[in-house]
Amino acid sequence: MSVITRTPLTAMLKGILISYIITAAVFITYAVLMTYTDVSGEHISLAAIVTTAAACTISGFITARAAVSRGLVWGMLSGLLYVLILFISAFLLIPAFVPSAGFAVTILLAIAGGGLGGIFGINLKHSK
Repeated sequence: MSVITRTPLTAMLKGILISYIITAAVFITYAVLMTYTDVSGEHISLAAIVTTAAACTISGFITARAAVSRGLVWGMLSGLLYVLILFISAFLLIPAFVPSAGFAVTILLAIAGGGLGGIFGINLKHSK
């Protein structure tokens, strides 16, 4: 019987996958609300920013739980990878995609959210 060790890198991939699932669920819910209710699309950029920060916090938390130390760093890396995947996907799928100043804010919030999740993840792990 082989034992699979949980490394921060595998945890990061798991955390990012869970974060994208959460992001997709939030946006599908928002789209359904916009379609079938009087909810407008005027707050979609705010929803995107909040969802990204929250998803990166969750990803950082999951990543740091598998780390021995440096939860902040692992969490920030997780947030950065999340937003890089988002950027590359947008660049490949939307031919007219041009990053704006708002995207820089998204990058910073993703890194900060991941770092925050990493701090919680590593500290809650060690408090057991």
